[in-house]
Amino acid sequence: MRRTPIVVAIATATTLTLAAAAQAVTVSTGGSDGTDDKVSDQAYVRHDGGTDAAIQECSSDATSPVPVAATADDLDPNDGGGERQNNEPAVAVDPTDPTHVVASWNEYCTSDMNGGFLGLGFSTDSGETWVDSLTPGYPQDTSAEGQASPLFGSQNSGSDPLLAFNSDGDLYTAGIAYSDARPQNSFIYVTTWAGTPAGGLPYDYQRTSLVGKGGTPPLVAGQFTDKPMMEIDRTGGQDDGNIYVCWSRFTGGAGRTKIYFSRSTDGGASFSKEIGLSSDTDVQGCDIAVEADGDVYVIWGNRDTASSHTREGVGFARSSNGGRTFSTEGEVGAFSRYFPFDTIARDCGDGPDLCPSGFVFARVPLEPRVTADQSGGLPGVYVTYNAIDPATVTDSTTSYDSAGPGTGRVGRGVVYVTRSLDDGLHWGPPVKVDDAGGSGHQFFPDVDALDGTLVAVWQDDRGSDYSVQRPIGNTPAATSSGATVGTFAAYSTNGTSFTPLGMVSSVRQPMQYEMFDARSVPFLGDYNWVSLVSTDAGLRGYMAWTDNRDVAPGTDPRESAQDGFDVHMCVTVTNGVAGPNTCPNAGGFDQNIYGSAIALQ
Repeated sequence: MRRTPIVVAIATATTLTLAAAAQAVTVSTGGSDGTDDKVSDQAYVRHDGGTDAAIQECSSDATSPVPVAATADDLDPNDGGGERQNNEPAVAVDPTDPTHVVASWNEYCTSDMNGGFLGLGFSTDSGETWVDSLTPGYPQDTSAEGQASPLFGSQNSGSDPLLAFNSDGDLYTAGIAYSDARPQNSFIYVTTWAGTPAGGLPYDYQRTSLVGKGGTPPLVAGQFTDKPMMEIDRTGGQDDGNIYVCWSRFTGGAGRTKIYFSRSTDGGASFSKEIGLSSDTDVQGCDIAVEADGDVYVIWGNRDTASSHTREGVGFARSSNGGRTFSTEGEVGAFSRYFPFDTIARDCGDGPDLCPSGFVFARVPLEPRVTADQSGGLPGVYVTYNAIDPATVTDSTTSYDSAGPGTGRVGRGVVYVTRSLDDGLHWGPPVKVDDAGGSGHQFFPDVDALDGTLVAVWQDDRGSDYSVQRPIGNTPAATSSGATVGTFAAYSTNGTSFTPLGMVSSVRQPMQYEMFDARSVPFLGDYNWVSLVSTDAGLRGYMAWTDNRDVAPGTDPRESAQDGFDVHMCVTVTNGVAGPNTCPNAGGFDQNIYGSAIALQ
């Protein structure tokens, strides 16, 4: 989910070819700097080709530091929204046309108007150029189809985007919609797009359906639906086309969450009654995979709330009948998650977000991912997660810890993959995807498998002034160590050993810019994404991540000392009281989605 209150234009492509393991791996990228694709921050087109106030706001890069009176429809009429934050990308490649790539993300361009919503990006040239849009049904949507959506008029914000294609090239997007006012009731939706051009976009919006409670929003006071995931059966078997959705539901109080599941067998027109898969405990971050035989796996993060913190790990359930029923919950494995923490906070910054250690860091939650090769080329089910390398655990020298909240222990975060070849009865020993010589933290992993190859992508700060005693991007004096985080990838053709592809982003980024909670705390989203498709020339795919390279740095007049984590702002302090930031669209919030095409042949 978004931290508070998503790609786009590219130029010529460059190609890097790496030979390994009797297979040529080509990583292709394109962008204005000659490398990565910039996926967000472009002109917006409404799904029907029309326009409205939100589309115009998101397309505008206008900014002025001169304060003006807010209107009922816009808190800052001087500014556009085109330079606002974008994070938590999802991406999918059309299996019927690998040049078609679709992305979605948390979009903040409408923050001054109602709150953030869900952005959409469409590319018809393998990610080199993009056109942007918004998920139909946002509050300012004046289109007939948008106003017919169950999202319109019911909730004012959206987050946690999802994407998937069926075998015929029809597109499905999903996410959560909720109210910014308390109680923040929420529900999950799935939109259907036919694989035919319409309104200036390569896909034609058809409808939006609600998931759970038999199609009725579960607007029960005190409950909140979060962290959905979606997958579609593309096996060609009897359940081909089934749409599977899982999510977490918070019911109030610590440790009161549960994983739920629903499916559609009619192309997203309706969804089954939800079923619970986990026990009523502290669980979060589900994901779904479909094996070549049609078996469905749902996994989730288990988070122990006891003082020992010894049972963190990944749980799962399996269905052998297309999602009608599931096995009792099982365990993929137990470990100590990599979880930066300080006293009572999972993210720290300045002002109200200042922590005793003085360190500044964004949250890094446990978000396990699962995949299976629906073609059958690579047997098994594969789970990835970031966890503490046990060999690196030591006592913390400050109030900061990373090897279990409140344990006073720290360690190195590493990306692991484990697999099962026997329907989840046994899970193999976890394998480090890329040990990087034991230097740097790794986080936000994702995996996809197809045609006998498994590809992993993650964030990594190897080569930095790394220490287990400090969060990423922090010096010993709790100041910024600059741009240290890159996007890395690796692949495997046997599921047990990996060939590194190295850093696939062209530059490193500064992860810890304080752009959220009134410019007091950082947030980089919760995950990356990779999607693969099969072609006659080999595997093609696309990977996407959140990136702070375009953010304009600055100083914070509210602080007596500068730490290097602050962004450009226009704030005046009078008699110790800080006024509003009057230039939010001037680059200080310019967080974007970047991506890279990948080809294996």
